Amino acid sequence: MDTNKKKKTTTTTVMICDDEVDMLGLFKAALVPAYDVLAVDSGKDCIEKFVEEKRKGRKIDVLILDYRLGDMLGDIVACKIKELNGVKTILMSAYDLDEEMVKDLIERKCIVSALKKPIRLQPMIEKIEQVMKEKNN
Repeated sequence: MDTNKKKKTTTTTVMICDDEVDMLGLFKAALVPAYDVLAVDSGKDCIEKFVEEKRKGRKIDVLILDYRLGDMLGDIVACKIKELNGVKTILMSAYDLDEEMVKDLIERKCIVSALKKPIRLQPMIEKIEQVMKEKNN
């Protein structure tokens, strides 16, 4: 057992999926002090990691998911994960997302919210906290 790892004060697990590896590293570094963080860089890896963690009995609380991934679009990933008894998903994009699509994804419970890149870290953390509070009510 690795005794060098610091014990987190919370058991909230956040998965981040972004195909821009530098952004993925930045998000992960910012969130690690407060959360257990899983990072993946493709839609396929996101779905596979979600299934793997679920199989291990580990719950992912929040998924921060980029819309334009190299291998598929984030809305497809979000809805696939929802089918797997998903997670609170926050879709993010550097591009303007179609408002009707976002509304439809929220109504279908594939996502809970959408954020526009560039994302400042403090608002991202606040959004995660807000999503977790809503989840616990």
